[in-house]
Amino acid sequence: MGFPAALFIVVSLSWLVRTGGVVRITDARLGTTIAVELALALLIVPYLKTQGWRPQDVAGSPTAFDVARGAGVIFAAYLSIWLVALILHLAAPDALAAVRSHQVTGTISPLTVLVVAIINPVFEEFLWLGYAIPALGARYGLRMAIAGSIVLRVLVTILPTAVVFTWYFVRTGRLWPVIAAHMIADALALSLLPSPR
Repeated sequence: MGFPAALFIVVSLSWLVRTGGVVRITDARLGTTIAVELALALLIVPYLKTQGWRPQDVAGSPTAFDVARGAGVIFAAYLSIWLVALILHLAAPDALAAVRSHQVTGTISPLTVLVVAIINPVFEEFLWLGYAIPALGARYGLRMAIAGSIVLRVLVTILPTAVVFTWYFVRTGRLWPVIAAHMIADALALSLLPSPR
């Protein structure tokens, strides 16, 4: 977990420093992200299997209801983001203004939206929940596993979503609804960007 987290932190920070807080999303940039995730999966999964970890043991088989459950999970995540934004607005409006000052620009093709919305959620949720929770839980206990998974996820995403996704997985033991929720979130966010002409 440390290597993928460190890699994404270094890349994200260097990207923000180079762009001055303007996040420019392109097919090439997202293609690189997906290529890195696939390469990491090809390295990590065989190793984890030698340690007795199997994706199907963690996630089970997906069901038709997982998409509906995922819609509920992402709704809860969006609601939690809204609540955090409201609290920030009331308690620390300058902090919220700083968050809003980051611009997201760029263009992205529908094919890239589809590929990213499938591969990225599967990679991240199997890593942060499907592996992190059982591995950290077996070594340090469930509370530390939950905290560790949330902290690692926060390094590459936002806190409310991390809390909701982790809470749902720990409460239900179901990973596929979280993957579906992540897919919905990625597809919605990326589809707001215009397609290249």
